Amino acid sequence: MIGIEELKPHEEVVEKTVAALASEIQSEGQVRDPLMVDREDYVILDGMHRYSSLKSLKCQFVPCCLLDYGSPHIKVGAWFRLFEANNPSDLAQRILSGIKLDYSKSQENPVTMKYNPETVILTQDGVVFSLPQSLNPLKRSRIAVDIEERLVKEGHEVVYHSESVAMEQLRTGEKNFLISLPVFEKNQIREFALDGQLLPHKVTRHIIPSRPLAIDVPLELLTNRNLSRLEADRKLGELLAKRRVERRPPGSVIDGRHYAEELLIFSH
Repeated sequence: MIGIEELKPHEEVVEKTVAALASEIQSEGQVRDPLMVDREDYVILDGMHRYSSLKSLKCQFVPCCLLDYGSPHIKVGAWFRLFEANNPSDLAQRILSGIKLDYSKSQENPVTMKYNPETVILTQDGVVFSLPQSLNPLKRSRIAVDIEERLVKEGHEVVYHSESVAMEQLRTGEKNFLISLPVFEKNQIREFALDGQLLPHKVTRHIIPSRPLAIDVPLELLTNRNLSRLEADRKLGELLAKRRVERRPPGSVIDGRHYAEELLIFSH
């Protein structure tokens, strides 16, 4: 258990998602999954919307999985955006022109096409749209999210996947429009959080050796202002000691999310 005021987010949130999640947590009377947090600085690595939801519910404590962020076993990736659209190449050109961006366009073999740090959009027929090399990663990520938001406003449904899964779905034609995002270094992510400079929502994707899920902590334990942090932590330990832990291999899908790491599912 960590005091909610000690935690430091590094990404922005979508307020509609925060409100919906807060309503769900309040209705269920529990929070399902812990936040993934850097044990040194309490930077939130995963769980920004849960954090904001619990803050809106006046929680004093948050269940966290504390990680050694400096460990080479913890990797950082990105969340790519996937869409299904009519005439995806024309759509990409229209969106990029509407934002008034300088971009280049190239044609690659759809079977072997790849992305690089300059890539912003790929289409299923092998058209690649790239941004100037001079743009920094933060600016690139904001442009990518701006494109996503414009597409969503036009009625297109977005799906988030890891780099490898997104590219596979593009190549197989399951989706035909992909927005790629830059991958940030750990030290950059930490600096953003400590400086209070937030990345756009759902940019970073952290892969850890084993991820605990389904701990189902009662909301009343998180909002109890009569408890010290040590007392709350002890109660959390007693709660989890009664559970069985089911291990699931990397590549498992839970509630529509693909996990690249081993999962530890706490069951009653």
